[in-house]
Amino acid sequence: MIQIEDILKNIPISNEMIALVLFALILSLIFKKLKKSRMSQDEKNKKGAKYEIYVSNHYKNKDYTLDERGGFDDGGIDLIAYKNNQVLLIQCKNWNTENSFKITEKDIREFYGACHFYVDENNIQDKEIICIYVIPDKTLLANNTIKLFKKHYLKCRYEIINYNK
Repeated sequence: MIQIEDILKNIPISNEMIALVLFALILSLIFKKLKKSRMSQDEKNKKGAKYEIYVSNHYKNKDYTLDERGGFDDGGIDLIAYKNNQVLLIQCKNWNTENSFKITEKDIREFYGACHFYVDENNIQDKEIICIYVIPDKTLLANNTIKLFKKHYLKCRYEIINYNK
């Protein structure tokens, strides 16, 4: 019976070739793991839409009237909640806490800018406007982002609304 060791003895294999084969195997395993862990864009959209509905119901339960705008063409504002003289401009992010993506100061500044455009375009400067970034977990926020929210709390803040579905 022929053994693998006997075959390998007759094939000249350099250390570089062994290293290259091992490297290729490791890369293959990494890509397989990444492919399994990544959600398709459609799955991400569905997950985000479900979270927006959940957040919308949260505010409806607090007696707000809701305008649900989510999707690609929402202008950076997913929900608008109205109650008395108050208008909440809400961005919902249900990102996976297991990956390395964080909500950055740049993300918040873009959201805040979108809110200002909305206020100007809709002539609601006379209302009490609050911009709210809704997330399921505080770990999604980069440290500098938390500092920014603390500095501008009266006009722009985050709210944690847990969602485990």
